[in-house]
Amino acid sequence: MSVAYQGTEGAFSHEACLRFLPNEEPFALPSFEDVVNAVNRDQADFGMLPLSNNQAGETGARDLIEKGGLEIVEEHELPVRMHLLGMPTANIEKIRTVVSHPVALRQCAETLADLEVETEETSNTALAAAALTNPNRAVLASEEAARLYGLAILLRDVHDRPDNSTRFAIVRRGAQ
Repeated sequence: MSVAYQGTEGAFSHEACLRFLPNEEPFALPSFEDVVNAVNRDQADFGMLPLSNNQAGETGARDLIEKGGLEIVEEHELPVRMHLLGMPTANIEKIRTVVSHPVALRQCAETLADLEVETEETSNTALAAAALTNPNRAVLASEEAARLYGLAILLRDVHDRPDNSTRFAIVRRGAQ
């Protein structure tokens, strides 16, 4: 059996798949909508979608689940430890821009304001980590993303709330 998620390895959605559906085979797709479509077309048995973060609020996935006619099978809370990652040669004082998913940026808004950096939105935390090549830019992502993509952790636990967490939904095709 398979579970579709948005992003790539090292994404928090991938971590949720491994933790909450450990016996299913996870596979990555580019967007939340692609996950909904894969489940509806029987290309995946389940989907894993982040519903909301306790700091940043709703992700938009709830509306897509409803519009797609999917059924929420279970909901789980995943603790999220957000780190500022950079190239191994990066110097935190020279970081000018931080790139990440909009919800991740909201989870770390106070810290980013204190760092006086510009922010740039992208589709996924781990995809931002995988694409990082500029030592004057950093990303917000997981420790696993740092390991997978050869990045250094410049600052640990940059989320504004110590109890930072995201609620994930396991979805399946609704009754037809």
